[in-house]
Amino acid sequence: MGLIFAVSARLSQAMLLLLAMSLIGFIGIHSVGNPVFNVVNIETATPEDIRRATAALGLDLPIWQQYGLFLKNVVSGNFGTSYIYHQPAFNLVLGKLPATLELACAAMLLSAITGVGLGLVAGRRKGTELDRAVLNGSVFALSVPSFWLSMMLILTGTVLTGWFPSGGRGTTASFAGTEWSFLTADGLRHMILPMLALAIPNIALIARLTRSGTIEIEQQEFTRFCRARGLSPRRILFAHTLPNISVPLVTIIGMQFGGMLAFAVVVESIFAWPGIGKLLIDSIQLLDRPVVMASLTFTAVSFVVLNALVDLYYALVDPRVRLSS
Repeated sequence: MGLIFAVSARLSQAMLLLLAMSLIGFIGIHSVGNPVFNVVNIETATPEDIRRATAALGLDLPIWQQYGLFLKNVVSGNFGTSYIYHQPAFNLVLGKLPATLELACAAMLLSAITGVGLGLVAGRRKGTELDRAVLNGSVFALSVPSFWLSMMLILTGTVLTGWFPSGGRGTTASFAGTEWSFLTADGLRHMILPMLALAIPNIALIARLTRSGTIEIEQQEFTRFCRARGLSPRRILFAHTLPNISVPLVTIIGMQFGGMLAFAVVVESIFAWPGIGKLLIDSIQLLDRPVVMASLTFTAVSFVVLNALVDLYYALVDPRVRLSS
């Protein structure tokens, strides 16, 4: 009964969060300009043409009524039609999803493997030069803004060395009816720099978390008992230390993956990666309100769902969470 109540409470919180996000986004995009002037030809349009276009887009209604219609349409899965592309807004978002998902998955895979590896090594060698290098490097990686890191990667990887392209998705190959960059050599070259821009801060965060967890587990009584039994350091590390720190690691990896889907706007814009983040920025500049709201809603729902899955995993692997529920 307690678990059902906890799930219901979490769903209620998620719905309130999504409602608040939609309200803030709706008011924000309606306060930055009039999209009618991007739809009609200002040089030749008459006041009557502008009035008809405003009425056709439903922008002549009070904002509270527009928001009510938006919520009513969203319940039925309709986010409206793009003012610029003249296509269903949500279909445009789904069309950009493979590019964002591909980049985020590649960056998260690199972050998890590298971050956990560095954290385990640093934690096992606490106080050494390697440990201090990991700590100092992680502080630097977490401190620099993403746009500066992206520009430095372009300067190094494109301007100075010419090893990687500075933008675009490159050549793609079709699989399961969708175009993917990682299936071609040219596409992989285009992925390297934006993937590093997303991965480097997450590598630092995961490495620091893994290091602190490793140091904590290494000081526990059961670890000392394992050493007394003669178990090898490798066996202790992979059979005891890593499983015991997996819960917070999976939590932070899940949250960071959701953050990549939601906040890859800067990286996608700088590297001209045709994903949801770039679509959102372009739509804001063009005042394409249906596409903006569809993009914001999709990213918010993705973030909430990923956090809910992390919570479920937490309850599955940690009996203390089930007992408290």
